[in-house]
Amino acid sequence: MWILIAVVALLGGLFVYDITQRRRTILRNFPIVGHFGYWLESIGPELRQYIVTSNTEERPFSRAQRRWVYASSKKANQYFGFGTEVDLERSPNHLVIKHAAFPLADPSAGSQIEDPEFEIQCAKIMGATRNRPKAFRPQSVVNISGRALAR
Repeated sequence: MWILIAVVALLGGLFVYDITQRRRTILRNFPIVGHFGYWLESIGPELRQYIVTSNTEERPFSRAQRRWVYASSKKANQYFGFGTEVDLERSPNHLVIKHAAFPLADPSAGSQIEDPEFEIQCAKIMGATRNRPKAFRPQSVVNISGRALAR
C-alpha cells in the first residue's frame, strides 16, 4: 500500500512540475506522457539500428534535416559530426572531391589521360551582379585557391 502511495505522490509531483515549468512545451501540454516521447527519442538510434527506417529515408523531411531544424530553433549547436550516411558516389547531385597526394599534371586536350569530365563548367559569372569591371567566369566550379599555388 505504501509503495502505491509513493508512486502516486511521485507522479503527482512530476505532474505539478510539468505544468509549471516553461522550458518544454510538450511537457507543459502533455504532463507525464511527454516524458515518454523524450525517452523514445533518446533510444531512437538503437531502435532504428534494427527496425524502422534510416535517418535519410523519411519524407517530406529526413530525420537528419529535422534534427538540424530542432537544434537551430533551440539555439543549440547545429554542427554535427564528420561523416555522412548517404552513399555519395552512388547518389545523384553530389560532388565528390578525392584528395591525391601526388596528382597528375593537368591533361591536355587529345592526350590519353584527358578526361572529358575533368572540368565542370561554372554557370556563375563572378562580379556580374554588381557590374564589376573585371567580371569573369571561372573555368570550373572546383578550383584551387591562388594561395595554394604560391610557393
